[in-house]
Amino acid sequence: MKLKLKFALVIFRNVLITFFLLEIILGIFYNYYDESGIDGNTERIIASGLYENTDLTDEDIKVIYRELRQQDMTWEPYLHYRFKPMQGKHNTIYANGQRKTINPSLKDSATAIKIFCFGGSTMYSSGARDEHTIPSELAHLIHKNFPDQNVEVTNFGCHGYTRATENIQLQRELVKKNIPDIVIFYDGVNEVISAHQNNAAGSPTNAYNRKKEFKIAHSYKKRIKLLIKSSNLYRFITTMQRKIYSGSSYIKLTARNDSLAINIAENYMGFVQLSKNLEAAYGFKVFNFMQPHIYSKEILSEAEKGYFQEQQYYENLYTLAYENVRKDSLMINDATFVDISNAFDGEEKTIYFDFCHTGEYGNQLVAAKMFSAVKQELVQKVEDSVTIPETEQLTEINK
Repeated sequence: MKLKLKFALVIFRNVLITFFLLEIILGIFYNYYDESGIDGNTERIIASGLYENTDLTDEDIKVIYRELRQQDMTWEPYLHYRFKPMQGKHNTIYANGQRKTINPSLKDSATAIKIFCFGGSTMYSSGARDEHTIPSELAHLIHKNFPDQNVEVTNFGCHGYTRATENIQLQRELVKKNIPDIVIFYDGVNEVISAHQNNAAGSPTNAYNRKKEFKIAHSYKKRIKLLIKSSNLYRFITTMQRKIYSGSSYIKLTARNDSLAINIAENYMGFVQLSKNLEAAYGFKVFNFMQPHIYSKEILSEAEKGYFQEQQYYENLYTLAYENVRKDSLMINDATFVDISNAFDGEEKTIYFDFCHTGEYGNQLVAAKMFSAVKQELVQKVEDSVTIPETEQLTEINK
């Protein structure tokens, strides 16, 4: 009996040693593979013409995407996560988790006209330098048209955030008495992605991961399962299985049922209504921009045709969900709802570097659409901020 036990312990020890050795070797391999993959993908993006007519070198562009890879998140109550601070060459994230916005009009934050910009990674503006994010481009347009005004634009965009999360972000600012004058929501993409992931509308992006992690500290079974599924060895085995059975290293996603699109639209419109209630209570102006995506672009470049085909499984949800929002009577009569999914109509050059993220030129076009929509509200805010001296007020009354 003792010999059997001793033999079993030796076998167990050898299995553990083998596992850890394989884990270390595969870890080194995947670290190199993933890092080289970033530059390889970036080279394809460069070749697509996305950064034509910019002053960026190829190495600059590679740095942008390396920095995206290096970004990390920290736990944040109610939001699930937010950015950790980062000081990159082209991506700057402050201690509060907000990306840097270039504000040429800002003179004094305490008295500035405040514009809050909410959205996912598209509002964060993945693939762009700090000075060419959508909020930065909007701030430049405001400065050009209102050079003497004190205006501050804030980028609340974060990877994976949905309209539900953004509403919570806004509420938390209001509770802190950080009241904006104008609120911009830029949504549509993550509403569809999260619904596709969970096969149900309304859940946060990657909610299934949070579900797996729930109460993990109280379950050894969950801990072991997570350890195994997050290991390099598990990644290697599952990748080999996919390559053998499907010919691809990646999980092949399929289209969801068309009926899900109705739920996506209803969920989105519900959160639009909630933000309008906050608008009425706090006196700011809300603008709801329904964002463009690869399936809404009229003319696709060769690179964009590839992105379209690679992720065509989203197309039916985007098309139908957007149609349901557009035809809703409340949306039709809501002046603050602005459908800019056609923002790139007539553009033949490459705008996207995947099915939804735009390069710096695309950000400029989106910012221009936003400025056009909020311009009149800015004019009104500027007029309201001008106080007439008391003697002039009396003169006006006597007239």
